[in-house]
Amino acid sequence: MKGKLLLLLLILIGGYIYFNGDFHVPDDISPERVIDTAKNVTDNLGETSTATETPSDGTGMDLAGNVSVINSGNWTVIRFETGVIDGDLLGRAYTLAERAHKNGSENIRVEAYFDDEPVIALTVKDGNLNNATFEDIRRPEFRIETDLGLFDVLVHSVTVTNDTASVSLEYLADGDSFWRDYAKMSLAILEDAPWVEKVEIVYLGERNVSVSVPSDALLKALSGELSPEEFAGEIDVIELSGDRG
Repeated sequence: MKGKLLLLLLILIGGYIYFNGDFHVPDDISPERVIDTAKNVTDNLGETSTATETPSDGTGMDLAGNVSVINSGNWTVIRFETGVIDGDLLGRAYTLAERAHKNGSENIRVEAYFDDEPVIALTVKDGNLNNATFEDIRRPEFRIETDLGLFDVLVHSVTVTNDTASVSLEYLADGDSFWRDYAKMSLAILEDAPWVEKVEIVYLGERNVSVSVPSDALLKALSGELSPEEFAGEIDVIELSGDRG
């Protein structure tokens, strides 16, 4: 969908957001560098942003069209849109939190959006910027599409329900390589929707084929409880008639 930008997003999040949720400013995104590279945050969020400053919203922050500030109870919530996914994205979020803190806010949440999609959020509690935490706030469907960008595929659609995660895609590599990547792709889908009971990949091409596997079989194969032969026996392959996706 967004091609290279989505891959950059994956690299960015994977590089800086850890499973324990703790975030410490990396050496290459020091507070000094953040200030230097994002002094005018509202002028640097988009590729060609020319937003003009508007009056502050009680936080002392200058607002532009792609930045909004909401005060709710003892929380300040800042949302900004970015047209660029790059190494400075986390720095911009941190800078916005720092500016809100300097203007008296103690509990701060900064959310970044990319093309109306939630991407990352930064949370500061009790004014402790040193223990700011980042979290991945992408929708499951968006996470799946992004994570499958590591494979040579063109994703047509992603549907996630309470019991099934289904992805329709074209596999662009040699067809014989599909099975080499199948388990990895299914696991990536399951990691982004761990509650589902079944993972389905609809292979679109000269033949449209639904390839699905129960989630527990996938996990057992990963842990070694199922042999490759036993795992293959759990996979359900159905040839589809007509177009799908």
